[in-house]
Amino acid sequence: MNDDVRLKLIKIRNEKIAHRDELLEMKMRADGAKGVGDHIDIDGMIAHEQLAIDNLSDAIARLT
Repeated sequence: MNDDVRLKLIKIRNEKIAHRDELLEMKMRADGAKGVGDHIDIDGMIAHEQLAIDNLSDAIARLT
């Protein structure tokens, strides 16, 4: 049971990491373009994803 939950959490964490990486790429592209991304809080979204990744990592560590 714990192995199934752990594997699902690992999958979700990997998806969050991929999403965070996409946001970082978007931020780098937006930094090069003037006026793009002013209405979107990319830094806040990145921070939110990183917090989720950290929490998932903690949960995975507790299940091992």
